[in-house]
Amino acid sequence: MSQINSLSDITNNGLCIGCGICQSLVGTDKISISMSEKGRLEPKAIKPLSNLEFEKIKKTCPGVIVEGLPQTEVNNNSKHDLIWGYYNSLFYAWSTDKDIRFQSSTGGLLNGLSLYLLETNKVDFVLHTAGDPDNPMRSLPKFSYTKKDLLNCESRSRYGPASPLSKFNEALDTNKKFVFVGKPCDISAIRQLSKIDERVNKQCLYLLTLVCGGSTEFTKSQDFINSFKVKEEELDIFRYRGYGNPGLMYIKTKDGREHDKEYNSFWGDESNWRVHFRCKICPDAIGECSDLAALDTWPGGSPAGEDEGFNAVIARTKKGINLLNDAIKAGYIEKGDDLNIDDINDFQPHQLNKKKAVYARHLGLKKNNLPTPQTQRLRIKEIYDNNDKKFNSIEEEGITSRVEKI
Repeated sequence: MSQINSLSDITNNGLCIGCGICQSLVGTDKISISMSEKGRLEPKAIKPLSNLEFEKIKKTCPGVIVEGLPQTEVNNNSKHDLIWGYYNSLFYAWSTDKDIRFQSSTGGLLNGLSLYLLETNKVDFVLHTAGDPDNPMRSLPKFSYTKKDLLNCESRSRYGPASPLSKFNEALDTNKKFVFVGKPCDISAIRQLSKIDERVNKQCLYLLTLVCGGSTEFTKSQDFINSFKVKEEELDIFRYRGYGNPGLMYIKTKDGREHDKEYNSFWGDESNWRVHFRCKICPDAIGECSDLAALDTWPGGSPAGEDEGFNAVIARTKKGINLLNDAIKAGYIEKGDDLNIDDINDFQPHQLNKKKAVYARHLGLKKNNLPTPQTQRLRIKEIYDNNDKKFNSIEEEGITSRVEKI
């Protein structure tokens, strides 16, 4: 079954990341999103979808189609790398607000830029992912209009399932200007939607993302609290990281019990990350179609200890680099040293490996008669052709062994 003919074809074949764009397009009366037994947020049609509705979903769903930076966003200053795509600038950057920098997952770059956009009235609100105040282990989409809205909601990295685009049509319906902060797959869906909804480019002025290690299934978080014999309903705080860089995996119960785990002991072994299947075959975890992408800066890909918090930034569009320069000039962002592609490869070796592996993994799915996302302008076939043949063979065979776990 290599064709996608229904919503269940997307979810049953592990292509869904739970972003919520489908629900946003057709409404909550047609599609519900709930947590699956595997710990994934997945949509389900609760009323029949018309052919027109499903075709609209297929044109935007990042499980169906993923594309690189639109050619209209490539400019005279754009540089290009086979792995990392188009970019204008690479450098260290972090928030000048000490609290934001300390509390954020890395250096507070995305929160710092969001705050700049709010306080200079360049946007009316930020659409981003926050912790659910009533269920802190879970995430929800949030409209933030003020600094208090933005920062008092566990807005640092949320590694578990989230559906930030479930509110995207609601954001457009406000007829106000906003910035979206989310995962690369979310950004991809917005770029695709902009082709069929003219409101997107008029109102969603900036697309900010992170270089993404993958979204973990909810069971990963459940196992963490279970190890301390804590129940979800007992939680008052659930934090994946932050309050330092990288910070601790941390929980606090309503009756004051506290537990934590050091970053490398929880995230050090990539084979135990328990990411969504969609993440294992992701053709763009590095945010190629965003205006800019923020990333961790640990040599070798893992932290050796705590530091003050330093993001690297990949400014991909003219809009992205202008935003950075304006925020730096206004005192919201500190610019550090310039970087090069070799530095980024050193910081993100797992991204380098994934980009090299993804086309072979897609071939493995096709050999099992399973659908894969359509891609354009992501160079995955060209990268595959430059790989060692043994590497490609191992990756293609490896995905076959994972098919039963979809």
